[in-house]
Amino acid sequence: MALNNTDSFELLKAVIALAASDGRISGREKGLAKALADRAGVGGASLDAMIERASGDPDSRVAMFDRAIKDGEQAMQLLVAAAMVDGHISEPEREMLVDVSAILNIPARRFGEIFQVGMAAAKRVPRPGGLGT
Repeated sequence: MALNNTDSFELLKAVIALAASDGRISGREKGLAKALADRAGVGGASLDAMIERASGDPDSRVAMFDRAIKDGEQAMQLLVAAAMVDGHISEPEREMLVDVSAILNIPARRFGEIFQVGMAAAKRVPRPGGLGT
């Protein structure tokens, strides 16, 4: 499914909030955010401001989820992949994923399946320097 610019922007916000939930945003997470920002038409200064805001204020991370993406299950798959892009999913990231699944009205019984699809997608994300996973 191709995301339109609005959905891409909403996904960007969700990815930034998720990446910041463990207290640090890795280089790979920033790279993913940059790629999503490019897709959504968000410039570097705006992206930096979004990252700074999410990193410094837990309430702003919650506010970044003020609008559900139209395809909640695909959004969750992408968010799981984004959380895994740095090689692991921390407990704060996992908690944020569970919270987001509730916001997106994902039934708890579907979360495990969606999580596994997202994990598989993360394995296909190339590592910096052109190295595959």
